[in-house]
Amino acid sequence: MKTTKILYNFIAAVALVFAVACETEPAEVLQPEADYANITLSSLSTTIGEQGGVKSIFFASNRTDIEVICDYDWIDVSIEGDALTIYVDGNDTSESRLAVIEVIAGVAPDIAKARYKVLQTTAGVVDLSAEGTANCYIAPTGATYRMRADVRGNAMRDGNARYAANYGVDIEGGAYADLVWEATFDSDKTRSCQIIEQQPIYSAEEQAIYFTTGQNEGNALISLCDHTGRILWSWHIWVSNAPVTTSTADGLEWMDRNLGALNNTPDDVNNRGLLYQWGRKEPFLPSPAAYVEVPKHSYDDEYNLTESEEEYNAIQAQIEAARVVLNIYNEQRGDGSYAWNYLGVAPVALNAPGNIDFALQNPTTFLGCRTDIPIGEYLFDWYMQQDLEGQNGVMMQSESKLWGKGVKGTDYKTIFDPCPVGYVVPPVGAFGEIPAEYACSYVNRQWQAESCGWTWTGGNGDYFPSVGNFDVSGFIGETSERMLYWTAESFGGGAAGFGKAATLFVAYNDVYYGIYPLLDAAIAGSWYSYGARCYGASVRCVKEQRVE
Repeated sequence: MKTTKILYNFIAAVALVFAVACETEPAEVLQPEADYANITLSSLSTTIGEQGGVKSIFFASNRTDIEVICDYDWIDVSIEGDALTIYVDGNDTSESRLAVIEVIAGVAPDIAKARYKVLQTTAGVVDLSAEGTANCYIAPTGATYRMRADVRGNAMRDGNARYAANYGVDIEGGAYADLVWEATFDSDKTRSCQIIEQQPIYSAEEQAIYFTTGQNEGNALISLCDHTGRILWSWHIWVSNAPVTTSTADGLEWMDRNLGALNNTPDDVNNRGLLYQWGRKEPFLPSPAAYVEVPKHSYDDEYNLTESEEEYNAIQAQIEAARVVLNIYNEQRGDGSYAWNYLGVAPVALNAPGNIDFALQNPTTFLGCRTDIPIGEYLFDWYMQQDLEGQNGVMMQSESKLWGKGVKGTDYKTIFDPCPVGYVVPPVGAFGEIPAEYACSYVNRQWQAESCGWTWTGGNGDYFPSVGNFDVSGFIGETSERMLYWTAESFGGGAAGFGKAATLFVAYNDVYYGIYPLLDAAIAGSWYSYGARCYGASVRCVKEQRVE
């Protein structure tokens, strides 16, 4: 390895201007601001192909002493004026390589540093956006990838006109890419650092992000930020080596595992996948605890307990003990820059389109239900919007279809859909017919209970693990006990405050589909009911049925 160390001193002309103060009034004594060294670069990163090449950037500093440190034998650096020029050799290896160049202004101890990243790619870079854009990309381990960073999601306007009207679908002002978090399912913090190798690189020239996956499977979130650090958009990277397959049920092609899962093997924590608040694209991590079969209470056909008081208390004690072990927050972030905040109820941004922008800026913050909005005791949706029709600025739950129209045979994928290219959140009636609004359908005849999960015997025969969920306050629970799966069908909103979405769920040890509880619209408005859109639940994607 060679060390390129360049010292460059440039002299700036300084003009001194003297002013005479008015003698009729005492002169105000102003303390000069502290003059600390600073330096900024016109770009923070770049990519260069395997053939090598030359790149130039500019720097600005309030110091005349500039030092550049580059400890790579395949790069040379020169400075002329306020320009920094990078000369990159050809890459005759089979792997991409990354250099981090330090630019230092000032003299110790008063110095400022800036870092410039250079990623040299190879011919083997995989273009994840070649077949379309999405909020999620599947990327096997040990390879370098490129994805477009100039459009939001799949860049469609359907599903949330207010957001598109205010922010559009194009991404502008990108400065650098950031690794938000990376994680495995078993909470091994050492292995979680090996999901994404080093840091992602943003190429402003291509408006694309490059990253390399490590040796371990798992999940990660990569963001594009502007020069202030503000997140412009983020993408879920699903690092899995097992190819995704599909099977058919009810006219839909179903993915063979949960969104974000590494397999669909019963009792394996890698089958859990990630948890989503309905309508958000940013995923959350399930419990990392190993599966344990939790005892169940016994009910008759009318859902009356069939246990004695002693039996009930004994079983309940076993259940509570198991829950302590099972329901654990997974707070891994690997080399990511954001910490998890599962119990934080976010403030509502009083501007259109509600607090979607807050959600984008806080991808690791779980947005719980709200109790301080004067339209009801509880609101069940993480997404609130200000009434833009002039009705006294009342905050309302959104009636927007954030995850699409939810109708079979239509092109309903939105810019917030969390599924990878070619897949969508399941549509209306995906698990059966819902007999009435705010009702649910008993579908246990189509499901067979298995170890810590259920098999869809009346559908495609696939296994659905009991992943558990986050409730309306962000508490994790029901791991190994319950499954809760979203569809794109939503109910309520506006001043009604019902904020629900159709879900597949387990209650009383049986499987239902729709809105819980059964058939009673008033009770369905209860804050604790499954289907509240601020719940965190699983997604099993289906193939997109495109309409050209």
